[in-house]
Amino acid sequence: MRIKLLALTFGIFLAAGTAYAGPVPGGPDTDGDTVEDAFDNCTSRPNPTQVDTDHDGCGQFCDFDWNNNGVVQLGEVNLAASQAGPCVGCVCDFNQNGSCQLSEVNQIAAAAGAQPGPSGISTAQCNPVRCDCP
Repeated sequence: MRIKLLALTFGIFLAAGTAYAGPVPGGPDTDGDTVEDAFDNCTSRPNPTQVDTDHDGCGQFCDFDWNNNGVVQLGEVNLAASQAGPCVGCVCDFNQNGSCQLSEVNQIAAAAGAQPGPSGISTAQCNPVRCDCP
């Protein structure tokens, strides 16, 4: 009897439309990269490929905090500058063209002292210290 009651209750919740599985498509796209903010791992800069090599919820175009301590520091800027030029798998090759360009190094330098993000992705695993989660 108890199982039937639970099944009936669950069915009523589903029929009432109270089940929620995450964001609904059709929201805003602040940076114009064709990825809606709720699904975008970098809402402040266009990044249609959504590359996130360290899998922390912040896309490469917004995440210059490679040691994940919550702030972009001089060490990250120096690492990017040391990789300037052609490279394979370098951390500052945001557009994945095989080269760490001066414009990419400058983006990292401009972010020094700031937190990574913002990202529109919010999950149970999202850590607001590593990524500016909503």
